[in-house]
Amino acid sequence: MLIPRGSDGPEILPLLREFHPTILWMLPAALIALVRDHDAGSSDFASIRLCSAGGDKVSAKLERDFTAIAGFPIDESYGMTEIGISMINPPYGENRMGSIGKLVPGYAMSLRDDSGAEVPVGTPGRLWVRSQANMIGYWENPKATAETIVDGWLDTGDMMRVDEDGYLWFCGRKKQIIIHDGSNICPQEVEEALTEHPSIAEAGVIGIHDLVHGENVRAYVTLKEGASQPSAMELISFARDRVGYKAPEEIAFLAEMPLNATGKVDRVKLLRMAEERLAASTTAGPA
Repeated sequence: MLIPRGSDGPEILPLLREFHPTILWMLPAALIALVRDHDAGSSDFASIRLCSAGGDKVSAKLERDFTAIAGFPIDESYGMTEIGISMINPPYGENRMGSIGKLVPGYAMSLRDDSGAEVPVGTPGRLWVRSQANMIGYWENPKATAETIVDGWLDTGDMMRVDEDGYLWFCGRKKQIIIHDGSNICPQEVEEALTEHPSIAEAGVIGIHDLVHGENVRAYVTLKEGASQPSAMELISFARDRVGYKAPEEIAFLAEMPLNATGKVDRVKLLRMAEERLAASTTAGPA
């Protein structure tokens, strides 16, 4: 087992070339950096027979870019510290693009609405999981434990839907779902649409409180190295062609996207930035 000190190309590529590992397990953000590295080539992935990713949504663009350089797609999975790896695309079965796979043996799941009733196939619901691998509780926090574990079922806080073949599809974190004019919008879906644009490197999407619409969609984006900056309206129209009404109403350009400790877009920090900007605009005096 090789554990790199970092997740960028200059750290990973020498390990691939020297040790020829057969399995690659990385966060999507790290895989994006790896396949975009100018020094990476198909020969660097010749020994890899399985690439698994989880911790965040694997975008369609990342799937295409990785497949182009490695010759096979990423095997997306799903897990949490509280439950372990509970879903994975079968390594020796169909790897259904965009899905986090099927339930791992030993796990039971339940997709529920806000009332606690199970939802039908194809309808998004909150994922509850039960297994012998579940945690027994949060350290010295009985209140959080009681809120998360009910009758042996653990509330993941994630919204999922399941198709008729048992493949699960991630629909966003319950707390991060944006409600605009009564419609639920998954930030990851909008982010994926924006990163399809040839100039955009990363995107982070949050909901901003609005008295008329409930929440408006705001996107923060960074540019690829050497790319010219498109207008905000161009990006909004680009996203609208792909996700319709879910497209952002506002675009903000950043020099660097804030990431959390696991390499995911830090939407909490983006929300804090938005709140600070709003506070500054309301306290500023007349020019």
